[in-house]
Amino acid sequence: MTRSLVPEDLLRFAIPEEVEISRDGRELYYVHQTINADQNAYRRIIRAIDRETKEARDLTHGPNDRSPRIAPDGRHLAFLRPEDDIQQIWVLPFAGGEPQRLTDWSRDVGSPVWFPNSRHLIVEVELDKETLPPSRSEAKRRDDAASPEEKFTQDVRYITRAFYRLDTVGYLHSDRYRHLVKISLDPAEPPEILTRGPYHHSQAAIHPDGTLLAYQSNRQDDPDRHPYDDIYVLNSATGEEQPVTDGHGSYGSPQFSPDGRWLYFFGHDYAHGFYTQTKLYRAALADGKAGRPQLVWDPDDGDFGAEGLDDMHAHGPSRLALGFSPDETRLYAMFSIRGSVQIAEWDIAQQTRRLMTQGERVIYGFSQDYGRSRWALLQADADAPGDVYSAEWDGQHLNLRRSTELNHDVLTEVSLFRPQHFTFQTEPLGEPIDGWFLVPPGPGPHPLALEIHGGPMAMYAPTFFFEFQMLVGAGIGVVFTNPHGSRGYGEAFCASIKGAWGGQDFRDIMGGLDQALKTKLFDPERLAVLGGSYGGFMTNWAIGHTDRFKAAVTMRSVVDEFSYFGTADLGYMDDWEWGTVPWQNPDRYLDASPLMSVAKMHTPLLIIHSEEDWRCPISQAEELFAALKWLGREVAFARFPGESHELSRSGKPWHRVKRLALIRQWMVDHLMA
Repeated sequence: MTRSLVPEDLLRFAIPEEVEISRDGRELYYVHQTINADQNAYRRIIRAIDRETKEARDLTHGPNDRSPRIAPDGRHLAFLRPEDDIQQIWVLPFAGGEPQRLTDWSRDVGSPVWFPNSRHLIVEVELDKETLPPSRSEAKRRDDAASPEEKFTQDVRYITRAFYRLDTVGYLHSDRYRHLVKISLDPAEPPEILTRGPYHHSQAAIHPDGTLLAYQSNRQDDPDRHPYDDIYVLNSATGEEQPVTDGHGSYGSPQFSPDGRWLYFFGHDYAHGFYTQTKLYRAALADGKAGRPQLVWDPDDGDFGAEGLDDMHAHGPSRLALGFSPDETRLYAMFSIRGSVQIAEWDIAQQTRRLMTQGERVIYGFSQDYGRSRWALLQADADAPGDVYSAEWDGQHLNLRRSTELNHDVLTEVSLFRPQHFTFQTEPLGEPIDGWFLVPPGPGPHPLALEIHGGPMAMYAPTFFFEFQMLVGAGIGVVFTNPHGSRGYGEAFCASIKGAWGGQDFRDIMGGLDQALKTKLFDPERLAVLGGSYGGFMTNWAIGHTDRFKAAVTMRSVVDEFSYFGTADLGYMDDWEWGTVPWQNPDRYLDASPLMSVAKMHTPLLIIHSEEDWRCPISQAEELFAALKWLGREVAFARFPGESHELSRSGKPWHRVKRLALIRQWMVDHLMA
């Protein structure tokens, strides 16, 4: 006999994050994330799985180990582990023994990249005027020796750049830049700074012969207003640095082909601003230099990367992975298409694409062995929020085999509800739109909650979504759709709402609701609407333009586009969306603001917001709450201290549980009474 999922069940789930496979394909390595409820903390260790027997063993003990990287010779595993809340590089010898710390700086170190010689690594770290940061002990000594003036004014922030804080990161330093540093397994060998200048450098890749280094860097005079990341190649033999791209787009994730003949990278030219679709390029390599970039793969029906949203996974790394067939004539990438994330294959000569995996799944990580015939993958689906899979490439197919069942106990204890797919169309564009609904047990018609995803440049997938399953278990149906503006449907579909939020997208969202109601499974008199971020914007928009809903929950939302411009971490870029700035055309910003429709909002509203959300600052929620209270409307406001925009996915565990409980109670009180 199963039971309904309850908020506290969230604490029991294990999630696999980041995956690697050994050179010979015999072992899979992944980050195993669990929750320690007593400490209100996540625990991450690195675990190995035997590909054939599926036997697992813990390689590290945590409590927060991540970013496993196997040396090319297979003898060491590098990873990140914090000490005193500062990320350092550690290395575990597979021959035996305890992990050894390679860095002891007073600033976070980024994910490691191995040199082909397996004796050196590249890491990212912030430098002061191209000087390595002090050690933790030296930094403490300097703090202890500081004068009273220095000691008691260190918290003053002197800001000179528009981009001075970032959600989930916090405040940035205008005079510090991330550089690439070479470190050695030999503690006697000093680190070597590889990049120079007042620019950030990231996403390093190393040529198979170790001579060329590729990376991403923005060299614009005003990088905040012009977020144009370019690809550069550094020749370690000559010291010559060469730009590969032309400074008119956003390019990253460089990767050298295994044979060393090509440099591949992803990017686009911002033709449609932030709605522009990522493409794959390559540049031929000869005599230590890269040739002119060539467009290799321009998908017209989907998007690179894992764009599927849920509330069980924190946003993954921005770097896109690229795989190769053994003969290097075909390329592989995670590919978001119509509500699923598959492994797609691109035949370079034939210029054709096919999906190597099918069905309702979200693949959110993969790795290939040295021969590129064995794979390790991370996958979520309707039955589980994430598991590790192994796969064998037989020349034609990628045959997947499940290696873990991490949440078997809790998933067999609770009732799960499978999303049912439907399509619909709305005018004037009339393109097919994907939607799904989940039906509670028992006789209907049931109350129905309309869920709206964030982004808008993202997509829903019919995979495990805790909030949805919890609501359905409480007797409330759920409908969710991928309206215009979503990823996974090509560039034109996504860019169609640029500068026009609340138009076609709103018609699509309401059209999906109406389509679900046609099934007669749901009660049109007991409807609710919920959403976060852009989904929160659309929730606010919806209740300001219709009284159909009996309850609403808006989370981390945008309310006032005018004030958003000057308060959000990236708000100053909003002219890319609206085509102007607030002081030039205030009506443009006010017309796009749900706050201007607040007098028409009669739906009982729960506002959920994080106090350290820099993507959509809490002032947005405060404006809406104050206005609705002034109008005498039914409204409640839940503030989460110490949390960012990512509360629902990676916030403190008990805060996530409390958020879910608040949502469920609001829905039950207003739809089930």
